Amino acid sequence: MRNNPRSPFIGHWSWAIVHCSMVALILLTVVLASQAQGTGPLVIIQGTPDTTAAPPEVRTYVSVIDKNTAQTINDLASKNFQIEEAGVDIGTPAISYEPVGLAIVVVVDRGGISAPSDPRIKEATDLVRELVNRLSVTGAADDDVIGIVGVGEDGALQPEEDFSYNPVDTNLVLNALVTMEGETVRGGTPLYEGLDEALRLLTAHTDATIRDVLSHRRKVIVVFSDGVDPDFSDTAREEDIIRKANNADISLYTVGLAQRNRDLSAGENLKRLAHQTYGLYQLHNNDETHQQVLDLFGHLMSQRQQYLVTYSTRLPKGDYTLNIGVDTPIGSAESSVTISSILEKPRLRLTSPTDGQPVTVPISHTETSCLLLSTQRTDFHYLSTPVHLSTEVVLVDDAPRDPAEVRYFANGAFIGASTTPPTYDFTWDVSTVVTPTEEMRVQEFTLTGEADDAYLGERMETQAVTIEVTWEPTEQTGCAHLVEWLGTYWWLLVVLAALAVGLLVLLILLIRTRGELARKVVARTTGVLKGVTKHLGAMPQRAPGKLVILQGANMGKEFRLATQVVKVGRDPQFCDFALYDEYTSNPHFSIQL
Repeated sequence: MRNNPRSPFIGHWSWAIVHCSMVALILLTVVLASQAQGTGPLVIIQGTPDTTAAPPEVRTYVSVIDKNTAQTINDLASKNFQIEEAGVDIGTPAISYEPVGLAIVVVVDRGGISAPSDPRIKEATDLVRELVNRLSVTGAADDDVIGIVGVGEDGALQPEEDFSYNPVDTNLVLNALVTMEGETVRGGTPLYEGLDEALRLLTAHTDATIRDVLSHRRKVIVVFSDGVDPDFSDTAREEDIIRKANNADISLYTVGLAQRNRDLSAGENLKRLAHQTYGLYQLHNNDETHQQVLDLFGHLMSQRQQYLVTYSTRLPKGDYTLNIGVDTPIGSAESSVTISSILEKPRLRLTSPTDGQPVTVPISHTETSCLLLSTQRTDFHYLSTPVHLSTEVVLVDDAPRDPAEVRYFANGAFIGASTTPPTYDFTWDVSTVVTPTEEMRVQEFTLTGEADDAYLGERMETQAVTIEVTWEPTEQTGCAHLVEWLGTYWWLLVVLAALAVGLLVLLILLIRTRGELARKVVARTTGVLKGVTKHLGAMPQRAPGKLVILQGANMGKEFRLATQVVKVGRDPQFCDFALYDEYTSNPHFSIQL
């Protein structure tokens, strides 16, 4: 046979192809590595955020797990968490790293590994014992809890042990392992039936106490199997298991039990179950992989630690979406959950005064002198009459808080405010509302109070309370009324004074006129008398005489003069002899004998 030498071009291209293949392999490795690390952590909000323990505080447990190692990512701070409530950033929450506990259900798929002389059932039970020994069971509230489901012949789910708590009895699980080791299972077994039962224990437990225990614990299923038997392989059932697990934030960690130093031909189902529920798959077929399984258990134990995220909500009663984002050294991720706020604005109740309460405002005054004869009242003023207002804050949602102030109103007008809880006492002095008058005044006031809720900012109002206020009238003395009258009608006094002066002048003029007339009459009368009378001569004793009227109204009358002095005038009560003449005075003249 002719030996054809290799062309140099062929060798050159062969080396080029090898070089390119190596470069492509390196790039693929880098890409896969970057994808594995760049997917970010697994963020799980464990259970429903607690809004009732200490409202308005919201307490939420959050697991932050490295999906590639199954370890919890620790050393995160508040700045690594972003909280959005109903789409609104609420700022930096309070963060603490606390033990909460694990809730583990072990599923042992006994078909295919429990045949006589097959060591894998013993390997599986020993691995479960290792897992149990790593649990934290100290009688504390955060104890890990564990249950087990065995999948036997004809789909029998036995042995099965439920969760135990307070105390956690791990012997129940250990005893189930002994039972498994003593039984032979022939043929295939329905792994999905066992997984469905494990999901029921974790998500739909019939015991309310256990449901409460499971509410915030990190829930996982650890599976020991040699793979899904083809007779029981059902894609729809597998997808249903994955959907249920993801809806409940339950991860499946699957351990493929292969013969020593052999691969597991039916392990693809186990891988899908783990990867699609954010768990891990681990082959167990030699000492090295045995240690890897134990390392996986160690990583699982770290998941009992969670972040307690605490913040205060200001949302009114209702359901909202809470979104928690977490930044970690391996990337960022977020998770959402429904939060139920219980906050309702409190009710305000006006406890004082009582509805219909009457209030009387007394009046006071000062007594002063009036016209030097009496007194008058001055400086009328109402005495201070307080109306005490108090308000009670009645909580509806058991979230203690006090409004910053309570504002009070009378007939809609602001009268004052109080900033002193719990009763927000305020005193309204109704004596300053009106000024004193002579009439009694009565007025009704509708009192109300209002405040703003410290959490929700909503306005709160009290019920309306009506009071009746009576102001006493001013009562004045008669002298004061006279002074007031004089102050009003002074012009009338001026008129009267002018009239009085005029009358006085007229009187003076009248008197002067009458005087002159009287003098004229006297002169005439005296002349007449002189004409008709004469002196008597000297006699040893007084002789009687007589007075004769020669002219006038009394002409012809005579009057005997029996006394030495006789007074003549107009009226008899003032004189001895009355002429009854209006032009004469009293007395008009005298006659002396």
